[in-house]
Amino acid sequence: MGCGPSTDIQPEMMGKSEKLMKAAVLIQKWYRRYTARLEARRRSTWRIFQSIEYAGEQDQLKLYNFFNDMLHHLPPSDQNKQTGATVITDHFSAQDTVNEENELLSVANPDNVRVESSYRGPRLSFPINRTQLERMVDAFKSNQMLHAKYLMELLHNTRKAMKTLDNINRVSLSMTKHVTICGDLHGKIDDLFTIFYKNGLPSDSNSYIFNGDFVDRGPNSVEIAALLFACFLVYPNHVFINRGNHEDHIMNIRYGFVKEVVAKYRTNANRLLNLFQDLFSWLPLATVIDNKILVVHGGVSDKTDLVQLAQLDRHKYLSTLKPPFKLDPDDSSSVCSEQSTRSADMLEWRQVLDILWSDPKNQLGCSPNTFRGGGCYFGADVTDKVLARHGLTLLIRSHECKPEGYKYTHYKKVLTIFSASNYYEEGSNKGAYIKMGQDLEPVFVQYTSSKATKGRKVTIRQR
Repeated sequence: MGCGPSTDIQPEMMGKSEKLMKAAVLIQKWYRRYTARLEARRRSTWRIFQSIEYAGEQDQLKLYNFFNDMLHHLPPSDQNKQTGATVITDHFSAQDTVNEENELLSVANPDNVRVESSYRGPRLSFPINRTQLERMVDAFKSNQMLHAKYLMELLHNTRKAMKTLDNINRVSLSMTKHVTICGDLHGKIDDLFTIFYKNGLPSDSNSYIFNGDFVDRGPNSVEIAALLFACFLVYPNHVFINRGNHEDHIMNIRYGFVKEVVAKYRTNANRLLNLFQDLFSWLPLATVIDNKILVVHGGVSDKTDLVQLAQLDRHKYLSTLKPPFKLDPDDSSSVCSEQSTRSADMLEWRQVLDILWSDPKNQLGCSPNTFRGGGCYFGADVTDKVLARHGLTLLIRSHECKPEGYKYTHYKKVLTIFSASNYYEEGSNKGAYIKMGQDLEPVFVQYTSSKATKGRKVTIRQR
């Protein structure tokens, strides 16, 4: 009798529970389908943006090669027996000239540029110090420009210091304790401000590696370049700047840097562009941390040899888009006599091209990077061989936008780091940088920058 009532209401209660359960399951299924559709849409959009980006780089290479091949068939002028293609190759090969320094100074002499009385931006005196660096940060946060005179002086001083560096930077954590590694910034100065805000300005105890591609695409490439070069001049033993594939005059023409310089500096634009072009060719090609970790912008290939990379003349590659040799296809004797030289030059050029343009892939081996049009795709076996040959344990590279700002590949032997957030559109990806201590274990810091970043007070001077 006592259990009768509970037995009578139990089916009704079970019915309600089943309805609630079914409703919860339906809501859960709907939510999962909704999130799956969003993820599918995100991935499709990502592929479209990436395809457009890489197709643009491929078109740039094809267009450049087309005009150079066309110029090879132009008849030599009466006054000069060089073909147009030879002239272009001479220009972009940067053959040593006795008066190179004087020519650059005559083209872009800061003493010939007057600072107007109305100028209210940062003023620099050399050697530059930390106080001036902090003033530059504050000025750029307030959308002030660096005067052409001071920018020229900054570029001349940076070029002079860069010329003394080896092709491969060497970083030891026995002194600095830790290092911060940043990937592509692409003219997005809000991301650089976010990094400095979170991680502090460079100092004797706060080393940085900037892994190339800090110009093009974004609106503040000039300011980022100026800040990085200023950081390097203040802390030359603690700030290391690798060259990327966009530190290249030909790439700058298409992807916005040239246009930005012209828009901001007008009458002095050509002088500044000549300086930038030459300075980019003096940027080191790689950085090695504690003889264990290789940091390059793009990647490696089956041809990569760090010994050869350390010995080549990096300055002759003002642009890496064209092999730096001249050969007359109609002169058979020239072909025979210069065949060995051409082969050696081609291998050297491939060393530079591959580390700036290559991408990792899941398949084994090494194949041409037809998607970008330059460099190669390298597999895990190529990574293993290059690392083993030089006693390394990890390859850190940039060059590719990743949704989370970083990504491991090749069984955690290749690490991609990308520091430009919202690269394709608002919310498309996070930016990230790496903190690495003496244990050589990467620690990732992710962020998404916004316009509010510029409004932060200069607590970036704090750690």
